[in-house]
Amino acid sequence: MRPLIIVLVALVGYGSLAAVEVRNKGAKMSETEDINADSLLAEADRLFQHREFDSALEQYNAAVETARSDFNRPVETEALAQVARIYLKNGNKEDGRKFLDEAGLKASDSDPMGWSRYLGVRGRYEWQDKDLVKARATFDTMYVYCNTNALWGRAVDAANMISIVAETAEEQIEWSRRGIEAAEAGGVESWLGPLWNNLGATYFDMKQFDSALPAFIKAREYHWQFSGEIAKLYADYHVGMAYRHLGHLEKAGQWLRPVLAWAERLGDHSAIGQACEDLGEIAIADGRRTEGLALLKRARDEYKAAGFDESWKEVLDGINQRLKDLEND
Repeated sequence: MRPLIIVLVALVGYGSLAAVEVRNKGAKMSETEDINADSLLAEADRLFQHREFDSALEQYNAAVETARSDFNRPVETEALAQVARIYLKNGNKEDGRKFLDEAGLKASDSDPMGWSRYLGVRGRYEWQDKDLVKARATFDTMYVYCNTNALWGRAVDAANMISIVAETAEEQIEWSRRGIEAAEAGGVESWLGPLWNNLGATYFDMKQFDSALPAFIKAREYHWQFSGEIAKLYADYHVGMAYRHLGHLEKAGQWLRPVLAWAERLGDHSAIGQACEDLGEIAIADGRRTEGLALLKRARDEYKAAGFDESWKEVLDGINQRLKDLEND
């Protein structure tokens, strides 16, 4: 199973993972701070990075209106693009597209902040439209442009997205490593968690588990420095998952049992399901068949609770087939 966090990072950015370039990187606006288009955009970005999407949407809309009043076209462009991005994140792609189109009419390559932000969101829409050729071209343009204009965080974002939409595993690996190098060189270490995670996921999909494990361990190191709780949870899960596929079952269990308890505390059905599935396979491999079957059935139920019957049907189909095969043995 491809680690779930890959998709989440690409769509929205987890906590401090987003590493967006903002004009004001300070704390939340104080009551005495002068409220203008720039400060509203900075506050919206802060809320977005902390996954407070409803509040961020309000702030981005406020930034749009204030920017129009102030004739601040760059901020208006960025805020419109981010409104579109939140609609995309919420599954309202068609409603969000009108904001993206409006941002496109405002965007100009003479405005580095607005143009780069617009490209990043446009590429994500193209990716979700499954037009990977067009998405790749957009992110290529964004990568070159951001490097030229010293927008290091956004250059890393572009490299990360290229690694996701790339056609071959070799390209995915190349662009993941380019992104890691750019993040290190540009001092945007908050991107290193998702970048190492994406690299690990590519190796995992290739069944090169001996390469996936050290990448996931590196990802965990940076997630635990810079990311929020959910990203840390999945970072630990990926390490345990990799150990299981390498056949280090005892070590895998040492990672996955705490992950399960943590996921239960948070009520994260997807994480509970994934931990249960791995622990169930470990139990079966250890000869504890009854325990393993119970864990796999629980994983199936948690996947249903997480909505996988619509969002990730192949996972649910896979575990149903696995249970059928085991029950027929």
